[in-house]
Amino acid sequence: MKLVPLHIEITEEHPAYRWAKSQSDSVNAIGHIGTHLDCYTTEPTKDTYEVDVVVFDCTKAMPTAAQFAESDLIGKAVVFYTCVLNSAGYGSDVYGKSKTFLTQKALDALLIRKPAFILIDACGIGNHGEEHQRFDKQCERQNCFVIENVLLSEEIVKSLRRIRIAVDLESSSTGKCCQVWGECTSK
Repeated sequence: MKLVPLHIEITEEHPAYRWAKSQSDSVNAIGHIGTHLDCYTTEPTKDTYEVDVVVFDCTKAMPTAAQFAESDLIGKAVVFYTCVLNSAGYGSDVYGKSKTFLTQKALDALLIRKPAFILIDACGIGNHGEEHQRFDKQCERQNCFVIENVLLSEEIVKSLRRIRIAVDLESSSTGKCCQVWGECTSK
């Protein structure tokens, strides 16, 4: 197995960082850039995790409720590979406008399966604004946390078996910066 970093490193020169610093609540905004975990109502109980993954190829469409029905997801990380980050680039207009969202029915069906994490290589599982936060809060009530802006490629998702997550629980932001590494089978 080889360990591959799957998190975005944001420097002070990155446009997302400059945007966050210009916000009236820059501390909270900085927590929501790069690879991060949203925590609107609660946060993880530990700062590090290692869990098995189940990958869903979302390059053509996001999964439907039926696609979760037979999946063993209890305590695992569900990885949605959309290819949006890889093809559009983090923070680009195309990236921000990509429709990588679950339906309410699909999210309900997913959460019944009790995953520990949902990771996506896009800006979230719910449409920007109210739905985005509502979906994240629904996940939190089920002890499942959404990690956004994860670096994925076709090669990585084909060999991804487990992930390691380190969460910055010291941050007062509702977005907790995190680092994610993939344990991938060597070729």
